Amino acid sequence: FIFGRFKIIRLLYKKYNFIKKKIFGRQIETLNNNYFDFNLDNQMILINLKKEGFYEGLRLNNNVLNDLINLANKSELVSQRSKKKFASFEEANNFDKKNDKPYCLFNLANPDLIKLVDKISRDKILLDLVESYLGNINKIDTRIQWSSVCEASDEWREANNQTVTFHYDVHDLNFVYIFFYLTDCDRNSGAHQLIRGSHLNKKFFKHLIGSVKQEEEKLEQDYNKNDFI
Repeated sequence: FIFGRFKIIRLLYKKYNFIKKKIFGRQIETLNNNYFDFNLDNQMILINLKKEGFYEGLRLNNNVLNDLINLANKSELVSQRSKKKFASFEEANNFDKKNDKPYCLFNLANPDLIKLVDKISRDKILLDLVESYLGNINKIDTRIQWSSVCEASDEWREANNQTVTFHYDVHDLNFVYIFFYLTDCDRNSGAHQLIRGSHLNKKFFKHLIGSVKQEEEKLEQDYNKNDFI
């Protein structure tokens, strides 16, 4: 959590993993799923990742997306906060509307859905892309989550394990996220917000030392407002 904040450590770890892959080969089984409708330009994606910190054009084809949605609709919902369970999205949303202590984020507990997400995570297209960025993949962690209709305050969400303030994650010495939205979203309904290029420009004492959480007003003093997207 400490060392992974620093770019030099991430670069050294990437070199180490690249050498490890050359010697031992890829340790994770790959699958040719054909889950994408188009050929991806890995070089272009890498340029975006390195320069801006993200790439927004990665999409699953409609067939696998529909399979995910159908399985999600048949899933039991388990609250991250208390492990309380709901049988459906409608049941969870109705509960939240009537209670002052809502459940805002759920894990989806459907064995068939978990299996499908695991297949997607080991898709050869994804693994080739990620390994060209990280050097080698040592482990994969998958999350299947649903945000309900929840009118809780930011303070409530923070107190119940939902980080809604600006922050950066350090899950390991080096890592990358791949997100797939199951439904359309916009700035008012579930979209993430980030600061373009901020992964290359963190001030040592202001951003790297201490808490990874930052107030938006203070970040606006360090980054161009147009890069908040």
